[in-house]
Amino acid sequence: MEIFLNILFLIVGFILLIKGADFFVSGASSVAKKMRISSLIIGLTIVAIGTSLPEFTVSVIGAIKGVPEMSLGNIVGSNMFNTFMCLGVVALISPLYLKKSTRQIDLPYMLLVTFLLLFFSLDIYINGEADNIISRTEGILFLGSLVVYMWITIANVKRKPMTPTPERLSINEAPAEENSKAAETTAENLKSESSENTQTEPKKEKNEEMKLWKTILFLILGFIGIIFGGECVSSTSQFLALKIGMSESLVGLTIVAIGTSLPELVTSIVAVKKGEKELALGNVIGSNIINISLILGMVASINPIYISLYTLIDFAILFVTSLIFLFMCLHKGRLKMVHGLIFVGIYFAYMAFEIIRNYFF
Repeated sequence: MEIFLNILFLIVGFILLIKGADFFVSGASSVAKKMRISSLIIGLTIVAIGTSLPEFTVSVIGAIKGVPEMSLGNIVGSNMFNTFMCLGVVALISPLYLKKSTRQIDLPYMLLVTFLLLFFSLDIYINGEADNIISRTEGILFLGSLVVYMWITIANVKRKPMTPTPERLSINEAPAEENSKAAETTAENLKSESSENTQTEPKKEKNEEMKLWKTILFLILGFIGIIFGGECVSSTSQFLALKIGMSESLVGLTIVAIGTSLPELVTSIVAVKKGEKELALGNVIGSNIINISLILGMVASINPIYISLYTLIDFAILFVTSLIFLFMCLHKGRLKMVHGLIFVGIYFAYMAFEIIRNYFF
């Protein structure tokens, strides 16, 4: 009976995640249009923070209870899932074009905080200490790095506000040589569509001008759905996983990480389906930065974290794969279906490695 109830809660959690993500993306898109802010920025800030709250809750509770293994596994596993599963699935659905600011600021900053995570964990090898520890001071530095990142993001918005262009022209930023032709073609199509079928215009205008109360309601309902859905999926998955004898570290790296990262996956897929590809990309990158800077920073500020050799290996894997991800994104500035296949393959290989290491080493 207990197992049946947990499976039922798991299904309810998925439903809440899907509908919550749908509402949250609609509300966030409306905010972007009202404030004339790029969907990428909304994804990097509001949506990223909202979808990272399940990881924050699980990790901080683990730190308070003195169980850092699941917290660390949750953070590393979530970033691996976000980077390679979320963006892999999104790239399989539709190609992603990376804006100049994403290539020059957001992606390098994500790699920087990932490097700091590894660097701060090498006390034995760098300082000759007895243990590898992420101290309270280093936790505060992580929190400070988030403040710096948010300041850079907001300053970038003020310097380059979004211009009111037709929606289909502003969803993606293709490479320069492709963008001009695509823009001309799309503009002509928009002209012909408006002259041939004016009946569709009122509906489009209505969507663009969502009322303020409705925007706030969508954000609140979406936020509640994402949080409670993520909590249901996370807790029930953890219960079912422990029933089959998985360690706390492996549960954090796999089941809990996947459960708490489902908001990012569902939100990104819904965003792409709605044509908000920048929001999907910003959601993943912003969540990865927040997972390390905010969540790990908060956990280390509460309790210094002792890093085992196994965890150190996980940090090294996260940094190397993030470096590979950065190079693949910078190559031609876009992610296609082939990249999606590679990303998903990397994630499944990582999961296989973790499971084999847990049971055989």
